[in-house]
Amino acid sequence: MNQQRSKTAFTLVEVLVVIVILSIMGAMVTTAVSGVTTTAKRSRTKTIISIVDSVLAEHYANLKYRQLPVEIPDLFLPSGNANEVGYEVLASEAARVRLMMIRDLQRMEIPDRLSDITTAPSQMYAATNQVLIDNSGNVINTRDQKNQRNIMSVSWYSPNATFLNGGDNIPSRLAAYRNRMPTGLTLNSPEALANQGAECLYLIMATSFVGGSPALEAIPAANIGDTDNDGLREILDGWGNPLGFIRWPVGYFDPDLSIDKTIPDEFDLFRSDYAYTMVPGSTSSSAGAYDVFTNVNFNNGTIKPWSMRPLVFSAGADGEYGITTNPITAAGVPMANYNYQASNWWWPTTVDYYGQELPSRTGNSTRPFPDPYLRVFVNSNLNNGQFAGRLPGQPLPTTTSVNELTDNINNYQLQVSPR
Repeated sequence: MNQQRSKTAFTLVEVLVVIVILSIMGAMVTTAVSGVTTTAKRSRTKTIISIVDSVLAEHYANLKYRQLPVEIPDLFLPSGNANEVGYEVLASEAARVRLMMIRDLQRMEIPDRLSDITTAPSQMYAATNQVLIDNSGNVINTRDQKNQRNIMSVSWYSPNATFLNGGDNIPSRLAAYRNRMPTGLTLNSPEALANQGAECLYLIMATSFVGGSPALEAIPAANIGDTDNDGLREILDGWGNPLGFIRWPVGYFDPDLSIDKTIPDEFDLFRSDYAYTMVPGSTSSSAGAYDVFTNVNFNNGTIKPWSMRPLVFSAGADGEYGITTNPITAAGVPMANYNYQASNWWWPTTVDYYGQELPSRTGNSTRPFPDPYLRVFVNSNLNNGQFAGRLPGQPLPTTTSVNELTDNINNYQLQVSPR
């Protein structure tokens, strides 16, 4: 007699159904966890960028009120003229020199590349007017005679600093950065240049204080590292990638429209930049700032040096920045070792750059001029009259850069929408 077997086992179909259900549930859990993790990383990144941005904003605010007297070491240089009693720096020229000082301090104290730290302060010059008296002791007016001026050096930090000893006259903050540079670092090596923006941010944070406490203490230890093993630490985002940093993002276009290029440079209160000295009746000038998105410069009188603030950004979840941090030439060559102080980018002493201020300034073919707007670089990389390179802040000239930018997080966005 046949005994009926007990049906206690699962059939193959039932097992497969259970496996499918468990797989779906596992995928749902994984997706949920991944989403939570991504959200947490984005939140941490926003917090870090906000902290860094507040420190940078404080440095910028302090520079506005920094006392920077424009002094000539010796205002009286006898020229053989019995009526000459000395020289004076007019208020308009003093404002121009002070503007140059502030821009040089921005470069040295808020560096975004190693060359800002390793390069000496700029040499400052001022156009001085003769002070003459007649035989009766009355002052003779020479203030409107620009061709009678003399160019003299201004008391400033040492333009010949070697950084080899402690005797150089340089800003204390620049000296602090120099002291933190690792010995044996090859400055132009790919490792040193790869993440120099994040490394400069670390140096800035390490020498700053917020509410009496070191600013670096506000950055989680997990977000400080040395990803390129060059001995220089970096500020990292929530995904462990170095933050990007551009002090003067002249090529950046803000999709949230928080950049208004009609607002003049906030450090140029008296409109002393050479962009404002165009010769009346002229149709062009190389001294005007260049808007890479409208291809507009000084020619139509609308683009003057505008107010810029530093750009701090994260590559986001994809780890791709998609943004130009180093100027790119018309030939498509990125200049990772670009130096704002290099003589290649000094201000040419021509009417095209100096306008009405050219008389008596032609003793040298070029003069040092810290320029956030890279105007000499722009005019050195034209193609058929249009700028053919890339400026810091522009998307990279690749087919993928637009997509790479979509998940970036930066301080400009946080100003508009903190969440």
